[in-house]
Amino acid sequence: MKKAYKDLQEFIHILEENKELLRIQEQVDPRLEISEIYLRHAKSPGGGKALLFENVKNSRIPVLINTFGSYRRMGLSFGSHTYEDYESEMLSLLDLSVPEGILGKLSKGLELLPLLKYPPRRILTSAACQEVVLKGDEVDLSLLPVMTSWPGDGGPFVTLPLVFTKSIDGKKKNMGVYRMQIYDRNTTGMHWQIHKDGSHFHGEYRKAGKRMEVAVAIGADPATVYSGTAPLPNGVYELLFAGFLRGKGIPMVPCKTVDLEVPANAEIILEGYVEPDELLDEGPFGDHTGYYTLKEPYPVFHVTAITMKKNPIYLSTVVGRSPMEDCYLAHATERLFLPLLRHIAPEVLDQHLPWDGNFHNCQVFTIQKHYPYQGRRLMSHIWGFTQASFCKCIVTASEEAPIHNDAEFMDYFLDHADFSRGLFITEGIVDALDHSAIHKFHGGKIGIDISHPIEGEPGFGEPTLKEQHPKRVDWVDKELAMLDPSIIGCESYGLDLKNPVLILKVYKKNKPHIGRDLSTRIFDRINLRPFKVFVIVDEKNNDLKDYHRILWRVFNNTDALRDVFREGDRVLVDATYKIAEEGYEREWPADLEMSSEIVARVTERFSPSELAAESVDPNLKRKH
Repeated sequence: MKKAYKDLQEFIHILEENKELLRIQEQVDPRLEISEIYLRHAKSPGGGKALLFENVKNSRIPVLINTFGSYRRMGLSFGSHTYEDYESEMLSLLDLSVPEGILGKLSKGLELLPLLKYPPRRILTSAACQEVVLKGDEVDLSLLPVMTSWPGDGGPFVTLPLVFTKSIDGKKKNMGVYRMQIYDRNTTGMHWQIHKDGSHFHGEYRKAGKRMEVAVAIGADPATVYSGTAPLPNGVYELLFAGFLRGKGIPMVPCKTVDLEVPANAEIILEGYVEPDELLDEGPFGDHTGYYTLKEPYPVFHVTAITMKKNPIYLSTVVGRSPMEDCYLAHATERLFLPLLRHIAPEVLDQHLPWDGNFHNCQVFTIQKHYPYQGRRLMSHIWGFTQASFCKCIVTASEEAPIHNDAEFMDYFLDHADFSRGLFITEGIVDALDHSAIHKFHGGKIGIDISHPIEGEPGFGEPTLKEQHPKRVDWVDKELAMLDPSIIGCESYGLDLKNPVLILKVYKKNKPHIGRDLSTRIFDRINLRPFKVFVIVDEKNNDLKDYHRILWRVFNNTDALRDVFREGDRVLVDATYKIAEEGYEREWPADLEMSSEIVARVTERFSPSELAAESVDPNLKRKH
């Protein structure tokens, strides 16, 4: 029987019993200080500790953060069950014989019938989340210790809210995690991205000219919090999935001022509404891409009531360039949803969502092929499949590929790729946070099949020949200086591999289309022919020996239609920032960096036992 934690506070006790929790009693400022201490832990080997700040400036409510920021804590959040324990149960969710209409029609006509074993349970008595009720003039969001995570943020944001909405006819419900910027004592932004269910529901109300009721839970049991992030098919209520993970339905209670139900044992509840056509600028916000999401208009959430426990805990997180807490939530998704993916795409043996690809920008699969070009067929399938359709880069490999070790897989990839045969580029929808796309919400996609060729595919039966590559590269600097004075640095990688890499740092300013222009000359340069892969990054904040950072630039800063250049079996990728002179019409976002003042203040005020190591190995040695 799976462990169903009653609430977040019970889980805190479990974390403490397992020495996974650090209590910090010294007063801390929710503006940037909590974030900086969190970053020290999140970026330390193993993810540091969950942090409970018990003395938060200007609030009586403690802050819990980094709750899910390690493999062990994620395991504990599911009652110490492994992902393999769920595999057979996840497969049982698929039932072709289920009548339509029970949960809404799903992709490929499948229904998740067993989820109905654990539906939310409505209770009519008083609930823990309503021990304190504030309405009308009593509503004051400043009572909550809402954090400002990054120096360039537009204000404090609720970063881990569970937002409850329903369709205009009441037949469909959604619980999603949508960030909320605090505007004043009773209004926030509501970051409903265009592709999300919350936005779809709001569109129904806008069309009808009606106000939409909304409720928000801050702090719930861990399975419920995770379920708010899970990539479920349209029409499946996330609380059904939470009940499945818990083995027990979620107790729910009616709100005080809106016609919605919320988890009865949540820590804090916000009730209110969104008008059909009221928008207000929201942002900037330091996002999980490692860049700021820029200011844009979003709906306004008006708070009509705040209810909470007598002694609540405020659950929060900070997102940014990996490793961060959300990396471990994404890893849970990678593992939990693999059985369902295998059912829909039987050729898939395993999958990996690399951290440097922000989870949604890159997917790697090992596959078993039964017919030619099956890897390419899988890519097309994935690009047409629910939230996976946002993915910008898909790699398919053979069964023995070490896809869960980034360092080993990088070498494997470079030793097995044939860019003249296995690479293709197409286009489709991209994530709303993709700042590099040629058009907002739409851009290029790249697929690379490095699986062993079978009969009917180019290369089948051909001997594998590795070209002789230079063992010394001390001549490269001089060669590049002769090629173009804008090249201000270089680093080689994988000289003993089939596809050696040359990473170039360029001075980008006032040099539009530098990737296109350099590719022509590089491909023609005889002395550079031993190199098969060229990556161009700009002069801003790039250490060429930090391979994690370079890969992060590649996945974030490129659109395959614009930035990937190929000649035969050689490829050049332009991962520089883009400018107006090359047709980029939007503002390019800034990297996320903590202010030096906050870094120095935290270092001075807090003891080494409260601060974990400040960085991870930059040389691509971590498992994920």
